[in-house]
Amino acid sequence: MNAYVWDPTPEFTEHGNIAAFCRRHGIDGGYRALQARSAADPPWFWERALPDIGIVWHTPPTRVCDDTGGIAFTRWFPGGRTNLVDSCLHRHRRQGRGQAPALRWEREDGSRGVLTYDEVAARSARVAGGLRALGVVEGDRVAGYLPPGPEAFVLLFACAHLGAVLVPLFSGFGAEAIAVRLVDAGAKVLVTAAAVTRHGRRHDMETVARTALEKATCVRRLVVVPEEPGAPRDSAESWPSRAGDVSQDEPTAPPGPTTTSWHRLADAEPAETVSLPADAPFLLLHTSGTTGRPKGAIHTHGGFPAQVGSETRYNLDLRPDDVACWVTDPGWIMFPLVAAGATLAGASVLAYEGAIDHPDVTRLWRLLDDHRVTVFGSSPSLSRMLMGRDPQHPAAPSRLRLLASTGEPWTEAAWRWYFADFGGKRCPVINICGGTEVGGSLLASAPTLPQSPCGFSGPCLGVDAAIEDDQGAEPPEGQVGELVVRRSWPGMTRGLWRARERFAHTYFGRRPGRWSHGDLVSRTGEEWFVHGRLDDVIKLAGKRLGPAEVEDAVVGDPAVAEAAAVGIPHPVKGEALWCFAVPAAGRTLGAPEAERIRARVADALGAAFRPGRVVAVPELPRTRNGKVMRRLIRSLVTGEAPGDLSTLVNPACLDAIRTALQDQ
Repeated sequence: MNAYVWDPTPEFTEHGNIAAFCRRHGIDGGYRALQARSAADPPWFWERALPDIGIVWHTPPTRVCDDTGGIAFTRWFPGGRTNLVDSCLHRHRRQGRGQAPALRWEREDGSRGVLTYDEVAARSARVAGGLRALGVVEGDRVAGYLPPGPEAFVLLFACAHLGAVLVPLFSGFGAEAIAVRLVDAGAKVLVTAAAVTRHGRRHDMETVARTALEKATCVRRLVVVPEEPGAPRDSAESWPSRAGDVSQDEPTAPPGPTTTSWHRLADAEPAETVSLPADAPFLLLHTSGTTGRPKGAIHTHGGFPAQVGSETRYNLDLRPDDVACWVTDPGWIMFPLVAAGATLAGASVLAYEGAIDHPDVTRLWRLLDDHRVTVFGSSPSLSRMLMGRDPQHPAAPSRLRLLASTGEPWTEAAWRWYFADFGGKRCPVINICGGTEVGGSLLASAPTLPQSPCGFSGPCLGVDAAIEDDQGAEPPEGQVGELVVRRSWPGMTRGLWRARERFAHTYFGRRPGRWSHGDLVSRTGEEWFVHGRLDDVIKLAGKRLGPAEVEDAVVGDPAVAEAAAVGIPHPVKGEALWCFAVPAAGRTLGAPEAERIRARVADALGAAFRPGRVVAVPELPRTRNGKVMRRLIRSLVTGEAPGDLSTLVNPACLDAIRTALQDQ
């Protein structure tokens, strides 16, 4: 049996969005009964969920879905016409809530502001008009290379207004990574910030963007958000030209794409909100594999808001008086997910631009209290960082009622810190698991069910997911298999950009008729647990092991702050287990500690899983959103090509790991 540490309260079981939906549609048995019904008959669920979520149809769809083309090419909401701007913004204005806050923002220097639904709608319409004046028409791709803040938020809705396709780019990308994605998308316009500040240091983004455009010759227009220290950059009236800013009619523009300033777009004549087919593309988000060029996942005006609206309404229980904050970047799926999901709910989004621990680790607590945040989400890595930095952290943020997480598997110690120390034991932890190609999540927790550390309540509503072994059978309880989906869901990518065959091969090649997600998952009772990626699975003498189990045992040692477990080729066993450990503050990891850690893992998992080596390293390679890149560690040991490095946020750690491998 699972050891539950949180029991649901009447706030969720009686007054929450799930309870209201179940009452309205006569579902006895709460979330579990609804989950089963929605998985058995997804069209039944989505037909009833869409009006509850707030999807606005200009022309209603002729049916919920058409799956005659099979799971890979299911059409959602055929015949329907919509625009997510109507659902996310205009609907609330028509209901008299135009003055309600839609976006709260704060930068590292302390500047902050609020935009209402009326203001976001007006500004995004003007920016859409500015893009139209630059020649952007329906279906054109507009790339955003921006930090989290008002410009990224407004650009998302501006592109939707116009029917353009937004191509988000991670604000920490280098020029080569940007160029590859711009060329793949065939982007016509690139919007960038002049600079961003992190940890008190200025990072030049405009120069990086211009370098990328030397290769991405498809881009004809560069739009630059001016750098104005101390000025409220979200206001069109406060965006005068600065030295170096030019527009398409200024002869001093440098070679390359024509340049204009963001304030010129924001002062343009507003564009009308266009009506689009439900399957019209809205987002083109790239996800990187271990090899090959990045894959461009396509999300639509109909499917994307339906999926994220369901998750934010039922799993995150978002309501109009909520303030939602997620530590993410505009280049990752969570930024548009929270932007669209929170505004569908009529709630407010808090966007923070800068380092979350600057000038000290208590910045996050002050940020959440100052903006009265009620729903907060982050990656498990953030918890591991914070719990190891300062044990004298402030009390739990006063307004929090729900915590959330995604990005990678939890270790139990980090989950318990997040739940107890950060959340004060009063908030459920809503784990969600999905990805860029999913357009949301496949697994999630529900706030109406009891929770044990690291667990999920199972598949999201309307998602027919299962766990399968290599033969396609469900493994016994507690044993690991692969997460698969047996029917399409609204958020599933409509394909990969200009790569139909690659799409079918990547997600359906290994298991015909099934979406192969690549996550290692197990089930204990009614809770599901994620153990890592299939690419990270460790195979020791015929036994399969997820890295999370090993890492949980390693970080249980008081001398360890973080850990990564990888499988290294072995002539007899097939693979040997190696552990890479980051010392806790003020601790060292020498030979005695390494032997103690090896014994801990053997005690926890069995003698067959005793690590062959424990290597102390100063940090682990990771992406900005917190995922540990275990494949890079493995490549340093084996000498194999590391593959795509564009999402690596701390490249200097690779040299440190090489040195540790040589010295220990």
